Amino acid sequence: MGILLAPHATAADRWGPGYLIPDGSGVPNASHIGAYNVPASQVLAYCADPELAGPDAAGGYGSATAVTAWTSKATGKQASAADLARAAYVLSKYGQTTYDDQAAAVDAVVYSYLDAGSTYALPDGKRALERLSYPNVDPAAKKWAGGYLNEAAMFAGPYKVAIASADSTLKPGVKTSVTLSVTSASGHALPGIKLDLDVSGARAEAGSVTTNADGVATTSITPSAAGTVDLKALAKSLPATQLRALAPRNATAQRLLLAGGTSAAQAQLELKAKTPTGALAVTKTAADTGKTLRGVAFEVHDSAGKTVTSGTTGANGVWQAEDLEPGTYTVHEVQAVEGYQLAADQHVTVTAGKTAAVAVKDVRIPAQPKPKPRPVTISVLPQTGA
Repeated sequence: MGILLAPHATAADRWGPGYLIPDGSGVPNASHIGAYNVPASQVLAYCADPELAGPDAAGGYGSATAVTAWTSKATGKQASAADLARAAYVLSKYGQTTYDDQAAAVDAVVYSYLDAGSTYALPDGKRALERLSYPNVDPAAKKWAGGYLNEAAMFAGPYKVAIASADSTLKPGVKTSVTLSVTSASGHALPGIKLDLDVSGARAEAGSVTTNADGVATTSITPSAAGTVDLKALAKSLPATQLRALAPRNATAQRLLLAGGTSAAQAQLELKAKTPTGALAVTKTAADTGKTLRGVAFEVHDSAGKTVTSGTTGANGVWQAEDLEPGTYTVHEVQAVEGYQLAADQHVTVTAGKTAAVAVKDVRIPAQPKPKPRPVTISVLPQTGA
């Protein structure tokens, strides 16, 4: 980003920064490679239809309009969205210049993107190479043009802002690292991009950050309390992603594309800040055999006696209650296994980040004593005869 800066030169003609060169027929000084000074404007413009008449034949130009689609008048083909964005990138970053060779390089790049496949398109177009090889054109212009094409392929938009938190769930009062990046359409991270931050529900380390040489920026946020944390990041001075054109009043003249322009991209990340919780694990065994008991139902009550969770032991005789806020709880057995008595309630303290173990043993219901038989005495009645 920003590494291809041409050395300073003096404008060679009245059009603007650039060089007067022979036209395609060899007429000396009949063509111009470089920028065009738009009347009553501080913004430079670049010709975009190489085989049409120059701006002098336009009869004036209308106001600038955004380019949503572009059909080359040299090839009859529509430029791709990627090529439009790349042309916008180069015009945005390098089009507004006082350097003749830089303006000539931008001019060559514009034709290459919008008239791809024509003789005016780099890297192999015969007229494109010829225009950059005239004796009065600084050889650096060809170097800059190739560099701009390569750079735009990597760093042209549209752009995407990404935000990533080191922790998916934040803790009130605890600082959490956040990583930000801005990537191009090709997926390359952009260095030197400023991101303005807007944070609610937390305290931010900085109001803005700038991506480093690797295209990454870091900051930190500290939630003030449990709840939602909303982090927004805005990059508002990115290279342009859309072209702006001036249409000639005379349709036989070239359209012009304005230099400069910017674009913006933003992202939003919503996180939850929660007080750290703990858990408890209930292990149920039979007091007489030591074997685990499955299917035993339990409830956990808070300090006010409210049931906060419930469940039953599994095949291993264990039931675990998760996501409990730190505090004191009562483990209450609701239903025992047949043949066993309900165990007494147990009080347990849950601490953040830990699992409290609760061992519960059920005592078998005692067998009722069998009643002893009572002796029965049968009195014998006297017999009577006939």
